[in-house]
Amino acid sequence: MSIKAQYRGIATGIVSVASVFGAIPQANAFDFKISGQVSRAIIGVDNGEDQDVGFVDNHASNTRFGFSGSQDINPDYSIGFEYVLGIGDNQSSDFDVNQSPGGVGLQNRQANVFIKGNYGKFTLGKQDGAANSTSKVDFSGLTDLGGGTVVKDYFGNVSFLADDGTVGTTIGNVYDSFDALSRQNAIRYDTPSFGGLTFSASFDEDQAYEFAPRYKGEFGNGIKFEAAADYVDSGQQNETVLQDGTTTDGGDFQEYGGSASVLLPSGLNFTGQYKRRDYDNMVYTNGEEMDSAQTYFGGVGYIFGKNHVQALYGHTDDLYNDGSEADNYGIAYRYDLMEAVNMYASYHHLTADHLDLEGGDAQDINVIFAGVRVKFF
Repeated sequence: MSIKAQYRGIATGIVSVASVFGAIPQANAFDFKISGQVSRAIIGVDNGEDQDVGFVDNHASNTRFGFSGSQDINPDYSIGFEYVLGIGDNQSSDFDVNQSPGGVGLQNRQANVFIKGNYGKFTLGKQDGAANSTSKVDFSGLTDLGGGTVVKDYFGNVSFLADDGTVGTTIGNVYDSFDALSRQNAIRYDTPSFGGLTFSASFDEDQAYEFAPRYKGEFGNGIKFEAAADYVDSGQQNETVLQDGTTTDGGDFQEYGGSASVLLPSGLNFTGQYKRRDYDNMVYTNGEEMDSAQTYFGGVGYIFGKNHVQALYGHTDDLYNDGSEADNYGIAYRYDLMEAVNMYASYHHLTADHLDLEGGDAQDINVIFAGVRVKFF
């Protein structure tokens, strides 16, 4: 078949698909909006030997700029797009004591198109994988703003030092919230809501896939409840795949668990999270086989007026080596100067035990993390 004939076949197929949804209005332009945020923070760290302060971009909710839009095809269907760039300078997740600031953090966060209708939503392109944020269900309002499960995004590159002062390993190598595969080049499907229950599935790059049910509901006495769960297979994302199909290096993991939160009419809220990863063909840095790791989190919060506060505790087992443990004790506060301006401050005390470090046990780390996020629409 000639190249022209192939193009004619592709064009015919596109026209056939378009006809399923009805004629697209030719005279109407896309409705779109510009949105984004500036998200800056101050981080102060005491690693047991020295102290340092950094002026950073909050990587958990970083500075970004984007476009989004949609257009009705007919009364039952719409088509749309989303394009978002993260543009924060000196990401908080790169900070460490006595290290030079990082460079510009240009990141393609979203670049996708979607079709949405009574049947649900299909999305193609760079996007959140189906299970992304299943570790972050939290009514406290402090997730990504000093509280919640996302310590690795706040300051995951800060190093634990051994007793002799040598660098042991980073917080991110010991403590994690296991929040699926984050942004992926993927195809994703989200069902309509069935009484507050939705299901999402995505097939991601490198033969990974994610599945996540979510529930959101409100009871008659004003109690709000939300929960999410996941199952993830990382496929070949940690492997080097050769053209003949053979693989080298890395391995894969399967993740499952979820998080849930409840908000009472008084403003009191409770959050819990549990995730586990089972590993195949993966090893620790010491060469031992990596079997599984787990993490869990609990938070108690209170919302009054424009104020949010949360006391939190998180724990991760077996991530750095078999038997390793890491704990995060913290308290976080947020004040909403206005709807689009969030000011926050938090304190974290982190410990790590039973690490295989040559220099002895890991010293405790204390962190103050505070900042301002300003959104524009």
